[in-house]
Amino acid sequence: MSDRSKQLSNTLAKFYEKPVAKVSLELFLSIGLITLLGVFAIQPTILTMTNLITEIDEKQALHEQLKKKVSALQTAQVVYTKVEPRLELLTEAVPPQPQLVRTIKIIEKLATENNIVISGLSSKDIPQEVQSSALTPVRKNLPLVITVTGDYPSIRAFATALLKSRRTFIIDTISFAITENRSERSLSTTITINAPYYGGEQ
Repeated sequence: MSDRSKQLSNTLAKFYEKPVAKVSLELFLSIGLITLLGVFAIQPTILTMTNLITEIDEKQALHEQLKKKVSALQTAQVVYTKVEPRLELLTEAVPPQPQLVRTIKIIEKLATENNIVISGLSSKDIPQEVQSSALTPVRKNLPLVITVTGDYPSIRAFATALLKSRRTFIIDTISFAITENRSERSLSTTITINAPYYGGEQ
């Protein structure tokens, strides 16, 4: 072996015998290993954890919304239970169909109770009695024109009875006229009303 080779071997041996060299090499290898782990192992784990935390937050927010909806439904159920017996009155006031015959019978009954005579009753439109769950309920009006004769207090009582009836009536106009029949004068009144109902539309 040449002197030059011996000198190089001795120099390397002396260098590696020093603790600083050993520590530097181990430190370099440790940093390289941590870098590799961070790139190939830790980074996907951190991304997965971040996604899981985001998903948990979203699920918690959804859970809170569901709790509020359940609470609202429970409150609505309690309110519905209280008003359920009165729903029939609502259906009677504004029926799901025009119920023309029933509406006329109610008017005739109120006229009889108030001692007035119906001399005419007409409607501009006679709607069909159609009901279907596939149709969307829309509020409509059944227009009626009633002509009655009698004294003023009775006619006024009849109009008041229409407004107080369980079946909802909306009085649009009332016009009075004096008629003579065989030298007898009587008060004739024309009342224009609307009877609302919920008709179905496509």
